[in-house]
Amino acid sequence: MPLPKIQNKVGQQLVEIMFEPNDKDFWRAIILYGSNQSTYKMGLGNLLIKYADDNLEKITLDELAEDFFELYQNRIKNGKPQSKRTTTGDLQKGVTYVEQEITSVESNGTNKQKSLDKIRKRALEEMVLKRFNTLFQRQIPKPFYTVSSTHLILSDNLRTLFSDKQNSVMSTEVDSRWDLLEFGFFNLKNEDSVEIEETLEFVIQKKKRSQISRLKPILNGYQIGKCFYCHEDLYDPIHVDHLIPRTAIHHDEIWNLVLSHEHCNKYKLASLPPKHFVQKLINRNESVLKSDLPLREELIKVLGMTPKERSDKVWSQYLIAKEKGLAVWGGSETFNPAKDDLFRGLIQFYNKTYWSRKFDKIS
Repeated sequence: MPLPKIQNKVGQQLVEIMFEPNDKDFWRAIILYGSNQSTYKMGLGNLLIKYADDNLEKITLDELAEDFFELYQNRIKNGKPQSKRTTTGDLQKGVTYVEQEITSVESNGTNKQKSLDKIRKRALEEMVLKRFNTLFQRQIPKPFYTVSSTHLILSDNLRTLFSDKQNSVMSTEVDSRWDLLEFGFFNLKNEDSVEIEETLEFVIQKKKRSQISRLKPILNGYQIGKCFYCHEDLYDPIHVDHLIPRTAIHHDEIWNLVLSHEHCNKYKLASLPPKHFVQKLINRNESVLKSDLPLREELIKVLGMTPKERSDKVWSQYLIAKEKGLAVWGGSETFNPAKDDLFRGLIQFYNKTYWSRKFDKIS
């Protein structure tokens, strides 16, 4: 399968760049853009860098489990959750196996070796070791390790990347992404997205279904089949995302909803959008208001009659979210995945594989 091309404009000339991700690209994409239900990938990434820096070729799974335990034992002292979790009454669901076992050892006097055995099996062998070498639910071409029945075996590409403290900035990226995930899990009380079924006729939110024909103008009239965040072609599953997180403003008003790729939305989590996305949202709404699209009356009703009223309303909602202390997506007001060649290239790459599978099924 040929790799996709990224198109950039230089002056009036269109330049095509062949995207050929290397080992460093794939590592950074796993850390920065991979899907995360917990912080396990960050924990394993932290240890992989350490092992490669020590020029180790392999480590026993028992040793890995102990290192994982000690790493998290120190990490959870900050009190931040290590996974998405929900609380019903006094019952908390979604606490990671590692957190459970550390608590069991420290508070309940459980035998540490028994807990390490559970961590090895449940957290490592059955979870993160299977998933680390994947992006958008597909395995990367050259995995950074293999796993035997007894050992974690580091691949040459991993040891080359990190031997002798090379690429130390990538170690900082692991820690930064870990911090951001903890912050996101701490603030994420409700899902900030809903998924559209393939026909785009219904939106699925938890167990409820409601008609979303009024959302079609956003896709067809403004987004033109492009993801709001990375501006690459949309392909299912398409997500409807609350640009300003719902956890902060507590409503589903149509002016704040945008269409995105599943993985773009999952990477954003419940982060505060950089300000340029808020302005893009305002411009999107004004574009719709200049048309005869059905959404027009709804936007006037909830945002106001004049451009200034509407803009002020959006920015006031943004400030409410900002006062909640949410982390800014990407860690910077300048972050924009549409201008990140690595991010766009990977989405194009996996979009190609998606359509290949789709067409194979049809034929």
